[in-house]
Amino acid sequence: MCDDLFYITQQARILRDSSVMHFNFSLTILLTCFFMLFYRFVSTDKSLTKLVFYASFFFYSMNVIRLVFFPFPFNPEYIELLRAQIECGILIPSRHNLELFDYMKWGNLFHITTVGNFILLMPLSFYLPLLFTEKKWNLINITFVGFGISLIIELTQLSYSLMINFVYRSFDVDDLMLNTAGVFVGFIIFSLLKAIILGIQKIHRLVFKIRAMDWFCFQ
Repeated sequence: MCDDLFYITQQARILRDSSVMHFNFSLTILLTCFFMLFYRFVSTDKSLTKLVFYASFFFYSMNVIRLVFFPFPFNPEYIELLRAQIECGILIPSRHNLELFDYMKWGNLFHITTVGNFILLMPLSFYLPLLFTEKKWNLINITFVGFGISLIIELTQLSYSLMINFVYRSFDVDDLMLNTAGVFVGFIIFSLLKAIILGIQKIHRLVFKIRAMDWFCFQ
């Protein structure tokens, strides 16, 4: 099989565009624009602030889906060529990882993938408390939600790999840990910012109250 590496590479290159499903960044922008039009049409609340907030959450959600699930191959012939490239040493194989801190062995502490996994779900620490204000959010329940969402992502990637019998997207406990840690740290940052903003508002109201009392005293 490995006697003609050029043929294997060329065939994989020819089939790639028609055998891999992509979700481009430009598509997330287009979908977000459609979402804004739809929200503007069906919502009775015409607040521009809420529109931008909901649109930003939709845009973020689409990009998470784009990053964790796409691109992925669906053509069996193309998948066979990927296997051949791995067997011939052209491609580095992906693998499932069930060992915590495995990324530390390869010096990937500040690698873009490691940092990316850490910040991937961090925005949920800001969006969830602002979207679902009726729920009392704390560090424990929001971390649990972050863990659950990350687990769904990893299990979906594992299921797809098992379905095509090829590790294209791997299950990685380090990704699960980093995603969850990002939500944990994100909520601490959110809580600190919230406390600072509330503190500033209290000081502003107190100063206004003092000024009002002074004004009445001089009348």
